[in-house]
Parts: sequence; C-alpha cells; structure tokens
Amino acid sequence: MARTKEFDPDAALEIAVEVFWRLGYEHTSLDTLMREMGISRQSLYDTFGDKRSIYFKAMSRYRDKTNGDLKDLLTHEKPVRKACDSLFQSIIRESRAQHERGCLLMNANLSRSVDDVEIKAFLRDNQKDVERIFTTAFVEAKKRGELAPEKDPVALSKFFVATIQGMRALARLNHDRKELAHVAAVALAALD
Repeated sequence: MARTKEFDPDAALEIAVEVFWRLGYEHTSLDTLMREMGISRQSLYDTFGDKRSIYFKAMSRYRDKTNGDLKDLLTHEKPVRKACDSLFQSIIRESRAQHERGCLLMNANLSRSVDDVEIKAFLRDNQKDVERIFTTAFVEAKKRGELAPEKDPVALSKFFVATIQGMRALARLNHDRKELAHVAAVALAALD
C-alpha cells in the first residue's frame, strides 16, 4: 500500500521557487531545499527528482505565474497603453529589496553557464512566450485603433520585452525610480 504524502507538494514547490530565487541554482544545496521545504531527502527525490529537476520545476512555476499575470493584465486592461503603463508602474513601485532580487528567469539567464543548452532552451522558449503575449495584445490593440497602422506588433513586442529586461537590470543595479520612470515613458511613447 502506497504511503500518502506528509507534505503538500504544491506548497513545497512554491518554497523551492523562493529558495532558488533568493540563492540561485549554484548556491542552493539539497540540504537547504530539504530544510526550507520541510521534507526528507527521499521525499524530495520521489516527488521532484534531483536538484536540477526541482530547479526546472521551480522555474516553470515562476514562468507560469508571471506569464499568466502578464496575459491577464494585457487581456483585461484597456487600452493597451494603460496596461503597459500599469506593468511599468508595478516594476517602478517595487521596493529596493524586490529590485535587488530581480527576476528569477533573468537571474538564471545571467548566471547560467553559456554551454547549458537545456536552460538556454527553456529561457528562449519563455522569451518567445512573453513576446507572443505582447504581440497578441498589440495586434488586438491595432484592430481597436489604439495603434497606428504602421506600428509592427512583433517589433513592439520584442522592444517591450527588451525594455522590461533592461528595467529589471537597471533596477537591480541602481534602485532609482526616476530613472525607471524615464525609461517607461520612452517605451510608452513607442505606442503613440
């Protein structure tokens, strides 16, 4: 008879996201994961696999949440300029600690070994997903007459993804909300 799990795998994975986000992959030990997740080594392996498997599951959880939030924002808040401004303002309003913490996936990209093809593929796929979310929003905005006919939704989506990544990098290095607001204003002007 199989034993029932004595922990909530979903809650444990959420804790793993936080641990990897705080410490990064290289500085996260299995002992740290087990202690913070409140599970034994065997339970960790049986439920999540090895450290690398847990890392991918944690990054997937983070990706699904952040991309879902972005899609919801761009789908429900209109016009698209207002939705993009809301996104930028949420980044600008973050605390110094949040800025220094950065984005889990961007941190993974900047700290990964350049020859780690699995993480590279995961991060590239995520970037394409985020670009698709923006492209869909910009195509719909164009249909509603919110964007000029000459505006290219695909180019705008790539620009906005690069802008968000740049804002995250700038905020992590220098917690200056005025600088971030200037960057956001220039980006929003691309929609005019």
